[in-house]
Amino acid sequence: MTAQKPDGALGHFVRYLLIGLVMGIIPIVNIVWFAIALSKTGRRKRDLLMLLIPIWGLVVHVQTVWRYTARNIYWSVRSDRPSSSLFAGS
Repeated sequence: MTAQKPDGALGHFVRYLLIGLVMGIIPIVNIVWFAIALSKTGRRKRDLLMLLIPIWGLVVHVQTVWRYTARNIYWSVRSDRPSSSLFAGS
């Protein structure tokens, strides 16, 4: 396990907002990028269909983008799905 990098709540929130805004600019890019983000954070790309469920879709979206913008992998990692994030490095 790698050492935890400092990740302040305000900095993480700003990254979350910026990546969320960039992801929302072009709809096709958003769909593809979000599928990649789902895969990177331990979910399957087909979980993109969960966005169609009214409240659960919002939960999945917020959780995925929040994890994708984290500097540390703090969630439970599944053995069959590797996890990483945009800012975690390797």
